[in-house]
Amino acid sequence: MITDGPYFTRTLDALELRDAQRDDTVRNARNIVSAVMTSYGVPPARDVTVAPAPNRPPTGLVYGRIQSGKTRAMIASTALAFDNGFRVSVVMTSNINDLVSQTHIDFSSGLPGIVTFTKDNDLDREVPTTRLHLERGDGRLLLICSKGSQSLSNIAAFLREIAADRFPAIIFDDEGDQASLDTNMRRRSRGIAVAPSAINNIIQSTLRPALPRHVYVSVTGTPQAVLLQSADSNNRPSFNVMLPPGSTYVGGDQFFDTDEPENNAALISLVDRNDQQLLLNLARPMPAGLRSSILFFLVSAASAIINRGLPERGYSYLCHPSLKNDEQANAEQRINVFLTNVYGVTLGATDPTDIMGGLRTAYTELTATLGTNTPQFDDVVRTIREYLPGRRILVVNARTKRTGIDYGRCLNFLIGGNTLGRGIAIRDLLVTYYVRETKISQIDTMHQHARMYGYRTDTLPYTRLFIPRHLYYRFRDIHRSDMDLRQFVEDNIARLPTTFPVQVAFSLRATRQGVLEVGKIDTLQPGQHIYPNVIVVPQNPRAYQRVLGQLRVLFNVANGTPDQIEAAAAAGVVINPGTAAALVAPIRTNSRNTWRDGTIADVMKKVAGEFGDQIRVRFRTADRTVGQDGFISTGTLSGDELRQARNAAIPTLWIMSATTTAASAVGGGQLFMYPTFVIPNGFPNLFIFNRGS
Repeated sequence: MITDGPYFTRTLDALELRDAQRDDTVRNARNIVSAVMTSYGVPPARDVTVAPAPNRPPTGLVYGRIQSGKTRAMIASTALAFDNGFRVSVVMTSNINDLVSQTHIDFSSGLPGIVTFTKDNDLDREVPTTRLHLERGDGRLLLICSKGSQSLSNIAAFLREIAADRFPAIIFDDEGDQASLDTNMRRRSRGIAVAPSAINNIIQSTLRPALPRHVYVSVTGTPQAVLLQSADSNNRPSFNVMLPPGSTYVGGDQFFDTDEPENNAALISLVDRNDQQLLLNLARPMPAGLRSSILFFLVSAASAIINRGLPERGYSYLCHPSLKNDEQANAEQRINVFLTNVYGVTLGATDPTDIMGGLRTAYTELTATLGTNTPQFDDVVRTIREYLPGRRILVVNARTKRTGIDYGRCLNFLIGGNTLGRGIAIRDLLVTYYVRETKISQIDTMHQHARMYGYRTDTLPYTRLFIPRHLYYRFRDIHRSDMDLRQFVEDNIARLPTTFPVQVAFSLRATRQGVLEVGKIDTLQPGQHIYPNVIVVPQNPRAYQRVLGQLRVLFNVANGTPDQIEAAAAAGVVINPGTAAALVAPIRTNSRNTWRDGTIADVMKKVAGEFGDQIRVRFRTADRTVGQDGFISTGTLSGDELRQARNAAIPTLWIMSATTTAASAVGGGQLFMYPTFVIPNGFPNLFIFNRGS
């Protein structure tokens, strides 16, 4: 792979990256493009022009972190791909005008000399020139479009007109878990006659066929919906690339790594659970949490101006009140009125609600993190008085169509819902007030609301999150779920697992249900009894003896019969997940319930990980009636055995040496090994996974 080509080098220079940032970007781009080229089938040290078109264009996943530089990684990866023979790059962004503009600006500045078009260009008139540009032998084309039906259709038509099917291509799907997936999958898998959702249908049936020589790369920090796709889905990744953040990244480890918010008082300020109701009802008093968050921001931003100066786009405050536009308007009105009152108090007006006292309280709180760097209080008030008239209140939602967030130069107050919940990077964000409430939160959606994440080490002492306790717990559980999934993907980066377990707390949902296929998704929960409902009988005698031999070793019964092993195995033996996987591996089933031969090892490992990687294996003999095609209607455990396993301190794997009864479809007397796995009631979460087939 060429790593010092002109496109890549010029891009790094154009992005003005230095030292660690440049090193991180180079590393990430190399990892991504290396995986892309491998999936394309490129021989070592060659470019893609020598490789045949893949029979089925591969799909990959780049798993980053919220606001960790995924857009920059796509810029650099596109340039590096261009150096290695890719001729066309399509970058699909979230269908948000702000994000399209942001992505366009970033890419255009990063790739000088590349022919670049966005959805705003009149592509029809560009066909002859672009076709000539590609045909001359070294031309490169970059297309940036939002994930809107019309924009995607226009891009696909343009690609056909310029005969782009001749050229190796890479498609980057920014926020690939959003809009791109088929939101009608659940309904269709239930037998309802409905076509794929519009965006998914255009991508899969129009855009991708226009570039048959491509690799499709989904890029996101919340891949739950992507990883839970069916094994045969075009959206299911065939390779994964982790995108580690740089050393100055601030994320869930800083905000949500403690069990209780009180243990992280440097960043977390609790507000009352009723703050949202008070905020959205203009007839009610202003909520104390909103008031405190605004006053803290004013003190914090003024202190930052004194200590650090004023950045190009000022300092920002983010209010996440609600999904509804009308309720966001209520928040805007409250904030506007209150800021006017604050300004009046700094000018010497009467202070009936003790705003000055609130500023002093915020000042005291800020000294806890700024220490001796805290400016004098009078200087802070003077700075607030100087800069508050230039404040800008920005409601960012579907009603406000912009070509970019119109930041002011001083103090910005952003209010929004979904538009501010994905992709938009809010620079120099100091204070976030988050009271948005849903009955059941989705991990991927709510995780995207963490706009306070990013490269914020320099401003971390000025930063606070104002949030109700119960929402802190939700974010904490989401952070833990993300770290758990991230670790699983990292541990299995060299192979493609058949399933990806997603840990889910009881108040959460992994992702929106509409994009998942019914019958291929399982949810495991405390106390669950997992066993195969179909077993292959007659069982291969060598498989039976192999399992029996392992049991003899585990229970220290050399050459023992099943009855002798049972007598010696009353208390069971503690083993690790690897040994458990080796025990069940020879047992072939055609099970179509929660037990799947291809995923059970990962399931046991995932559950055991919550209990010190321990599983207690137990053994006994049993008689079983096996129906037609190996069907078994119930598990072998019941009564006291099942209750004990559910109440046990660690998970239990039962192996039964079973004998078919005379009523079995294969007749009586057939020996076979039969496994059962029980999750303890003490398992702290649910987890959801795709069965892998």
